[in-house]
Amino acid sequence: MLPADTILRSRYKIITLLGKGGFGETYLAEDLDIPTNPKPKRVVKLLYPQNRNPQVLQLAKDLFDREAEVLYRLGQLSEQIPKLFAHFEENGEFYLVQEFVDGHDLSTELTPGKQLSEAEVVKLLQEILEVLAVVHQHKIIHRDIKPQNIMRRRQDGKLVLIDFGAVKEIQGMTISQGQITSTVCIGTPGYMPNEQAKGKPNLCSDVYAVGILGIQALTGINPHQLPEDSTTGEVIWRQWTNVGDRLAGVLTNMVRSNHGQRYQTAAEALQILIPPPPPPPLPPVPRRKIIRGVQTCSSEEGDDLRI
Repeated sequence: MLPADTILRSRYKIITLLGKGGFGETYLAEDLDIPTNPKPKRVVKLLYPQNRNPQVLQLAKDLFDREAEVLYRLGQLSEQIPKLFAHFEENGEFYLVQEFVDGHDLSTELTPGKQLSEAEVVKLLQEILEVLAVVHQHKIIHRDIKPQNIMRRRQDGKLVLIDFGAVKEIQGMTISQGQITSTVCIGTPGYMPNEQAKGKPNLCSDVYAVGILGIQALTGINPHQLPEDSTTGEVIWRQWTNVGDRLAGVLTNMVRSNHGQRYQTAAEALQILIPPPPPPPLPPVPRRKIIRGVQTCSSEEGDDLRI
């Protein structure tokens, strides 16, 4: 654990520990290079591979660099994805420096027993899918969609998608028969579909997680407590909420057990959830009629235009 006032890279001054898990530690820090008072805050993520074998460390560095490039690119695509300011290695440990999102995560809004209205759930799904559609457009899978990884920004109330989990693979690298493998299955039980649990996630795996989050919001039930049909493997949930057939159908297709039957991308799910508005009506066609033996063209106001 880094002590307060530690300065990394002669620039980032650690303020306090934000969180600690199996993959590393997350800190709040100040950016000393920015000439403002108070100094802008940053999130510093420390990732430390447990396996210190030189081969593992080199592969971890390559993976870390590659995933940092992805995080940097994503931060440029949307204001609802934290920007990456720096990534570096120091004393054999890896650091990411990202934009600090001032706000709260959705776990404070989706509490056990609290049921959101159908309109509130549609709005929530729309907000999440709009951000995720940008990610999927670039063929990137988040792999850990859950309430704790979606922040409600205090400044404008918008949702921000955080904690793209790919760098977590660094932690789980091992050597088996001379081959370096990753033993980490990224994702959170309850929000993670079968194919992802087997280590084969795809874009619609994220769609599944968003659908489960929507069901959680409607029912007030934690995903771990939702039963499955023993024959089909489908999630059972409709009996605990009063929801219209349309939204129920969208959610059902988002969380299909068979990933081939789901909406394949966030954009596809969003298009079904919020259909595009109908095209504007065509302008009226002037009506033609005969008055006193002369053919005329009548406008909508009833004025006669003689030919």
